[in-house]
Parts: sequence; structure tokens; C-alpha cells
Amino acid sequence: MASRANSRVRILAGRWKGRALRVPGAARPTSSRAREALFDILRDSIPGIRVLDLFAGSGAVGLEALSRGAASAVFVEKDPGALEANVGALGAGPGEVEILGGDARRAIATLLERGDRFGLVFADPPYALAGALSRPIAGLLAPDGRLVLQTDTDARPPEPAGLALLERRAYGRNVFSFFARAET
Repeated sequence: MASRANSRVRILAGRWKGRALRVPGAARPTSSRAREALFDILRDSIPGIRVLDLFAGSGAVGLEALSRGAASAVFVEKDPGALEANVGALGAGPGEVEILGGDARRAIATLLERGDRFGLVFADPPYALAGALSRPIAGLLAPDGRLVLQTDTDARPPEPAGLALLERRAYGRNVFSFFARAET
């Protein structure tokens, strides 16, 4: 799929602040205002964590986390061309980035089989696939990890099994639902 340079999608803070990102042609990127608000909320939890950016598109959320001090990020994207270009242009260090191309369900299964755990899982799925994530996603969270599920204002977000909703926040059309492991 073709990608475009989009001057509105930039890294907002950290070591790559101001760097423009390429965006896949069919992507609906998270607004800068919403990303800034998200990282204001997550600020203290980002340094040193592992991040999983599902349905990554340009990788703006995962790359923002790396720019702000996350230890590493795994990106899952069906059409990773723009994402690969962004990672290459930013010059991420060895071991900082892994890109898994293809189907998100398959990538989740692979990550679960490997025993990978993340301090932050961010998912902005195509609306038709949002419910498909609910069953296995809890297994990817580190004990104190958080899932941030982005939906549109008119979409009903799924309630992932094994996770408890902490809060929801809306920023324009972007709605973030924050989940943590449910108490058992």
C-alpha cells in the first residue's frame, strides 16, 4: 500500500522530537492532541518498559514511547512499508524494535508462545477486528502492565477477558480505554 509523508504526524517529545513520520495511505492516525494526552497520562510508566503497538500503521505510538525512553517496542502491522521506513529513518538502536508483519491474531499467538510480556500494549484495531482481541490480549501484559485500546467516539469498545477497565478518556474522535489485569 502506498504511504505518504504527513507533516501533521510527528514525534512529539524525547530524542526524536519533531521528526516527521510516513503514514500508510489508508491509515487513520491518532491525532497529535490525543497522543500528547495519552503520553501525559502514561508519562511515569514509559521509561524502561517493553511496548507492543498492535495495528501499528506508521508506528507513531510505539515510536513515541521509544523516543520517551521505552526500552523496546514490538510493532504488528499487516502492511509494514511505512513503518519500516520510519524505523529506518529514525535510526533505532539494536534490539529496540521488532516488526511483525501480517495478521494481528497470528502475531499475538506468536508473542504468547514466546512468553513475551509488555508494560504497555496499545491497540487501535480496525473497527471490525476490535472484538477479536479480547480473549488472548490479557496474557501479553506484564503484572503491572496496561492495555490502551483506542476506538472512535461512536464505537463500542470490547471488554477484554481477564482485564478490568480502569478509565476511559475522549480526545476529539479518539477514545482511550485503559485496562489492567483483573483481580482474581
